[in-house]
Amino acid sequence: MVKIKQLFIAIIAVAFSTFSVAQTTDKDFKTSNAHFKMSAHIKSGDYIDKRVIIKVKSQYRSVCSANTIEDALFKQLYTNVGGSGLTKKFPHSFSPANSVNRSGQYLADLSLIYEFNYSASVSVEKVINKFAALQLFEYVEPHYIPHVCYSPYTPNDPGLLFEYSIINIRADSAWGINTTTARGDTNVVIGITDTGTEPTHSDLKNQIKHNYADIPDGSDNDGDGYIDNFGGWDLGENDNDPTWTMSQHGVHTSGIAAASVDNAIGMAGIGFNCKFLPVKIADAIGALTFAYEGITYAADHGCAIINCSWGGAGGGQFGQDVITYATINKNALVVAAAGNNYSDELFYPASYKYVISVANTRSNDSLSVSSNYNYTVDVCAPGESIYSTYPTDSYSFQTGTSMASPCVAGAAAIVKSFYPSYTALQIGERLKMTTDNIYPIMSGPVYANKLGTGRINLYKALTQPLSPSVVMTQHNIVDNNDNNFVVADTLRIRGNYTNYLAPTTNLIATLSTTSPYINILHATTTLGAIATLAATDNNTDPFQTKILPGAPKNQAVTFKITYSDAATSYTASEFFTVIINIDYINIAINDIATTVNGNGRIGYNMDNQVGGLGFNYKNQGTILYDAGLMIGVSTSQVSDVVRGVSGGLSDADFKAVVSAHTITPATFSDFDVDGIFNDSSVSPPIPVVVHHKAFAWSSVGNRKFVIVQYVISNSGTAPLTNLYAGICADWDINAATYGSNRASFDAADKMGYAYYTGANGTYAGIRLLTNTAPVVHYAIDNLPGGGGGVDLHAGGFDSNEKYTTLSTNRTDAGVAGNGNDVLDVVSSGPFNIAVGDSIKVAFALIAGDSLADLKTSAVNAQIKYDGLYTTTVLDNAINNSDILAVYPNPTNGESMININIRENATVELKIFNLLGAEIKTIASEKMQPGMHSLLYSTSNLSNGLYYYQLIVNNKKYIHKLIVNK
Repeated sequence: MVKIKQLFIAIIAVAFSTFSVAQTTDKDFKTSNAHFKMSAHIKSGDYIDKRVIIKVKSQYRSVCSANTIEDALFKQLYTNVGGSGLTKKFPHSFSPANSVNRSGQYLADLSLIYEFNYSASVSVEKVINKFAALQLFEYVEPHYIPHVCYSPYTPNDPGLLFEYSIINIRADSAWGINTTTARGDTNVVIGITDTGTEPTHSDLKNQIKHNYADIPDGSDNDGDGYIDNFGGWDLGENDNDPTWTMSQHGVHTSGIAAASVDNAIGMAGIGFNCKFLPVKIADAIGALTFAYEGITYAADHGCAIINCSWGGAGGGQFGQDVITYATINKNALVVAAAGNNYSDELFYPASYKYVISVANTRSNDSLSVSSNYNYTVDVCAPGESIYSTYPTDSYSFQTGTSMASPCVAGAAAIVKSFYPSYTALQIGERLKMTTDNIYPIMSGPVYANKLGTGRINLYKALTQPLSPSVVMTQHNIVDNNDNNFVVADTLRIRGNYTNYLAPTTNLIATLSTTSPYINILHATTTLGAIATLAATDNNTDPFQTKILPGAPKNQAVTFKITYSDAATSYTASEFFTVIINIDYINIAINDIATTVNGNGRIGYNMDNQVGGLGFNYKNQGTILYDAGLMIGVSTSQVSDVVRGVSGGLSDADFKAVVSAHTITPATFSDFDVDGIFNDSSVSPPIPVVVHHKAFAWSSVGNRKFVIVQYVISNSGTAPLTNLYAGICADWDINAATYGSNRASFDAADKMGYAYYTGANGTYAGIRLLTNTAPVVHYAIDNLPGGGGGVDLHAGGFDSNEKYTTLSTNRTDAGVAGNGNDVLDVVSSGPFNIAVGDSIKVAFALIAGDSLADLKTSAVNAQIKYDGLYTTTVLDNAINNSDILAVYPNPTNGESMININIRENATVELKIFNLLGAEIKTIASEKMQPGMHSLLYSTSNLSNGLYYYQLIVNNKKYIHKLIVNK
């Protein structure tokens, strides 16, 4: 049942000593801090407005108590946004004693999860990203509100004969195997997390699991934190009465899974003798505000199976943490509805790892016209016109994946009763491996492999001979280069594979894809014999694929792994997705870590700080909210990729023609980036073509800036006049107090800058490096009214305002009090560009500890840029016929470097990886003419491509080195 759920892999190339670009993790849905963006599928009402869920990193446990987090930056930001009601989500939960269970699966820790409200007039996305930037939390997320998943249908005749689902899944045949375990164990409890039930219903009242350790007497007798939770709990209204109030949905799902059987009335629940625990997750108005808390409650109170006939498009790490806690910590199987949008889209919690996701079928086993379908679906079950309990003490027909899910939950309870030693994951895998194939009925490419293994068959689940069931539970994908996954890269795919059921004898795994952009170089690996609940890997024999020319940018490639074991007649498959040709490059070789996008963005790939490093100074968190290039020729015509007039979303006027890519080995700096974009997608375009470059150095004095250069060509049929080009940056320096920023201008250094007005505040600046046109600086007060400048709060940032900031000067912003939220625009112009001609503008993006520090780096950046194109690669001091000889190459142990020097020279020889990070200085000395031989051991280097950099009298030469052990 475990699977890689739509695994979107966008591995980035960074060089932080504390971060690996090729980590192995089983947290497939880990949400990266400060990179949150609400999914396009999420609508108003899918989350609670102005409410935030946070999880504190374990190393900061000491500052946490029940209602406080004693961190100064957090408290300041909490105050700034009008925070209130900070409380632990699970105050009765404690940190696990160990991080993993006996099978090596990570346990979830719910003890450091908090929730709070805020009152500031700020979008939830920005609040989330501000708190995430504190680096204090594992994740920061909205409080998603899922919705029930059924389509109402009014019944006309009650009766057991209407329960076609029992025949379809062969539940009646399963019950006939014997009269004990096949008909369910009363100690196996199904948690029904829903809108509430009807405890007095004739077909339900005897099936509720009662908590005899806490009989109703006004006291918490069992000390679990809930008073008199004898017959379930109402989390939405915080009382011990789980009776439905606003929606009858939960009454219907309760009966499908667990209605009484053989009581001569009504209908039969699939779970037969198994009990159910009603957990009401809806509040007083019917909103499912305590959905994931309900899963935790059910897991904590002994439920072996937990049904979730609800969900939504929003899925963050909080939900995955809860699922992991229920499944791995508490050994409870979570079953969830796949959703009713009749589309191929993710739906949560169904799409989380460890969950059994259920699609909805009709009586003839065809897919219901309301059911979702996708690669995360595990099984199908009857869900159309399902007869079940309904208020008041009656019955009804209902349709939806909400009805299919409790059918599977009831079946899972029977499997648990029949195989009492099974773990939660084994129950799910057993149901998956014993389904009936319905793909001949639902033929066609739309549904291929997107209905799970088929429709469940409970009889086969109890009687069919055991087979293996293998799943890739962890993954590791690298290109042995910069892990940007671009055209011509070879990807090496390794994984951990767990077998949940019968042992394999000689398991073979084969990789395939239908993508025309991938060539499979090595498709098969032998996993061999794997015992029950054992695991293996293919680390020494990874799959290998090559990315082909023509692959679009940000292309999703779906891979299929097929397992086969001839000796056991076992075959199965699973899917995962990799994103290739990501159009942004992370630069992190000095004290600045930032991102250059192929379309002119800086810091992030998308809005709301999604994808990228921001502008991270000394690894202390980003000090930039967003930034990008603007080019304008009039108040009505500006092409850019900064925020526009639509809800704070950025304009997307530039499109990459040649994706941003690193130049390896670097030619002009220690890390060179190159790419081309234009504005041809805009109507009308200016039109321009922009050849952009970025440069960064790791040497002393040059570690606090990154240079970006733009060669702007007139691609139209008429001259361009009054053109201005510049960078707009929303500096948020000191994330907790971004409202205490100030912006100003240093004319001597042609630099606009911003800083935090508090003590020891960080500074950030943009310096114009070219001198072909004057510098222009415009400081923006990002507050209602604009503080006398352009007002971004009145209709957004339109072309008129953008051209104003590009072409006119405004020296300061944030001058009142302790400052406010500010933006800064540094530009150059006006330019007149003839048809086919071009101009060049360049800027240094700088950070520092003070204004003096910033000015020093500004001067150094100018020196570097002025000398950028004067450094030649070859030098007369080196014998051009034998400049630098390296052998053996490739090498598997030692590398011999021969340098032939023609005259006395200062020689420096270093080795770098492809991220531009220095590995070692091999030589730094004065050398006399002649041949010099140096020996370097490569035993400490992993396989891959490196390069030697030789500098002789300040002239540079590069030589590649391949390590292949």
